[in-house]
Amino acid sequence: MNKYLSASYLLAVFLIAFSSAKAKAEDFNIGDDDGPNARITYITLKWDRNPEPNIAGYNVYYGIISGEYVRMKSVANTTAIIGLKGSRTYYFAVTAYNTNGVESELSEEVHWP
Repeated sequence: MNKYLSASYLLAVFLIAFSSAKAKAEDFNIGDDDGPNARITYITLKWDRNPEPNIAGYNVYYGIISGEYVRMKSVANTTAIIGLKGSRTYYFAVTAYNTNGVESELSEEVHWP
């Protein structure tokens, strides 16, 4: 096993999935100025699989300030669907973690919109 996981395979690419006027319990507001009735937009983030054999999953970090990620979602595969509230720009980075709990460095940052 490599001591450091490779972050080079974690360049995120994302697509807008759809918008919804109703929020689910897992949707939340990160300092949004659009108020409690702001539209929820679901985006799908996709990235290349880390080639190391003992990858257990990926962490998607995000927030409304570049480089400052206040939320995290763990996923087992190379796709994450995240609900974003309001019209602010959101910033994302991804890490991989292995079965020993070792986490890679952050990928390059992407943003939406």
